[in-house]
Amino acid sequence: MSKKKRWDIFCKVVDNFGDIGVCWRLSKQLAQEHGLQVRLYIDDLSAAKRIIPTLDILQQSQRIQTITIQHWLPDNILNEVGDVVIEAFACELPKYYIAQMTADTVWVNLEYLSAEPWVADFHAKSSRFGHIGLIRNFFFPGFNPATGGLLRESNLIPKRDALWQSQEEQAIFWQRLGVVNDDSLKISIFSYSNVPLKALFHELSRGDGRIDLLVPINEYLQQFSSFFGKDHLKVGDKANIGELTVHILPFLTQDEYDRLLWMCDINFVRGEDSWVRAIWAGKPFIWQPYIQNENTHLKKLNAFLDVFYHDSEIKAVVAEVHRAWSAGHMPPDVLQRYLMDLQVIHAFTLEKSKQLAEQADLASKLVIFCNSL
Repeated sequence: MSKKKRWDIFCKVVDNFGDIGVCWRLSKQLAQEHGLQVRLYIDDLSAAKRIIPTLDILQQSQRIQTITIQHWLPDNILNEVGDVVIEAFACELPKYYIAQMTADTVWVNLEYLSAEPWVADFHAKSSRFGHIGLIRNFFFPGFNPATGGLLRESNLIPKRDALWQSQEEQAIFWQRLGVVNDDSLKISIFSYSNVPLKALFHELSRGDGRIDLLVPINEYLQQFSSFFGKDHLKVGDKANIGELTVHILPFLTQDEYDRLLWMCDINFVRGEDSWVRAIWAGKPFIWQPYIQNENTHLKKLNAFLDVFYHDSEIKAVVAEVHRAWSAGHMPPDVLQRYLMDLQVIHAFTLEKSKQLAEQADLASKLVIFCNSL
């Protein structure tokens, strides 16, 4: 139980889902597992509603699952600041809020996840802010014990394993999505718009076995509808070509999306939230980092590949498909080599997931860190 009970988390929705996805998961875990009073400030309630379906975008303040959600506006009037203030992803706290903070306020900038070598050196460092005695602390998620760890609820892995062991629950899940529960290769895709989707579809449609491609509704869906001879694709639609069937899914809740990752044979993921959830799924995955200037995102990608697959015989095969996907060009032989090694990749990914789950999770390390201050 934390000594510092009242936590405020500030979140700016940058790429629609990643930032709020992480902040909402963190808020729930801090409240449910650590008994904290959490107030989550969100600047874009409309985007956040996709992640928090019961959110009322017309209300400036409301409580959902014991968490107070506050619409972050320039002229918000505060009663009092939290004991701990989380500035998620360098979103910049409002000046009116900083003005009410004191030297006793624990201020933490929760950084983006990266596997780059410098992360461990900068984790848990601090700097003085202005001339009013405030200290700003920097908390870096990461893949080794010297960093802030990865976001993971205490019951996540047991819930995953329980689904894997229940044929009945699996059948119910697939039925709910309108997908036949059979031995077809099942692939989920959640990506940014600059990936080579048509090349991927073309190669998958030419395979020897049946493939179900599961695509949650997204902003660029119509870009590839013509590939299937369709003028328009909507939730619930199915499109076939060769051995490939594409299923257009609704935008899933976080819990349902977790289950989708657990149940698919390959997961294409993006950003930070779905990337970490794919790791905990223990299934082969292909990650697309958030696009940045000067190809900074490719440095993050290569750093992750070096850390996650450094001791694996399949590193070269996995690395080339990751790089091709993020570069927007997917040569046929790259994908085929990946599919041929899928069983080995699955075994390695599951084992790596188990190893990382032995480390302390991000929320727990964050609570311990803040209490130590």
